[in-house]
Amino acid sequence: MKRYDAIKIVGDAILADGLVEALFLKGSIARGEDDDYSDVDMYAVVCAGNLETFLDKRIQYMETYMPLVWWTQSNFVGPQIVGVFEDALHFDLYTVQPDSIPQTDDIKVIFDKNNILDNYKKEPLSISAESIPKRVNSFAFSLLEFETAYIRKDYIWAITLFHFQLAHASFITRFVHDPENAQLALKRIHKGISDELHQEFLGILQNATPANILTAMKDLTLLLEKVIDKLPADIKSGANMKFFEMMKGRIWNICIDTNDYS
Repeated sequence: MKRYDAIKIVGDAILADGLVEALFLKGSIARGEDDDYSDVDMYAVVCAGNLETFLDKRIQYMETYMPLVWWTQSNFVGPQIVGVFEDALHFDLYTVQPDSIPQTDDIKVIFDKNNILDNYKKEPLSISAESIPKRVNSFAFSLLEFETAYIRKDYIWAITLFHFQLAHASFITRFVHDPENAQLALKRIHKGISDELHQEFLGILQNATPANILTAMKDLTLLLEKVIDKLPADIKSGANMKFFEMMKGRIWNICIDTNDYS
């Protein structure tokens, strides 16, 4: 399995230099949920004194496995190389310092010189209750933009707006049904919600086409309305439900005007 070959070869190259305090994996491999299409999320813990040298050698370490066909730099939780090898393996190498190790998700330890990972405590991938009313309001506002796009027959933009709405709806749905993983939104949502609700999402997505996008948006709004009804009263009261209901009614009116009752 190429991902494990890459982990072993790149990991050995990193450890041979003696610049890291710890080396560990995150993501699906650390959770034991990986498959042949999984990427690698490797984290190197480096002290400030070795940081510059380590950062300069990251591509060298990675290419001990094989040449990279493409790579770029990012800074998500720390300096990061996002790379793709010639065998199409996606490999992310993150660099963090001992006092900035992200405490989300499971980890799989490769090396830990001074046992600094012994106190690692996984935090849930939750989102704040305060963010939920804002997402409900954003959904309502985007319905206004969707209405305009649909009436103008700007169907490509309408479909794009639908997918923005889908993201808002997924965050709210995960908050209600799978709060510890709400940050994941649509990613692996089938593992955090009921099969019935998952099938409802899939059915909505099947209509996300120029011919049926109005039906998709109507059904997504209905789904979200049911989810909103499950929110605690103090959270729901923070959303502008008058605005939501107004926009839901306007979408319904378009359905009536176009004889779209599906």
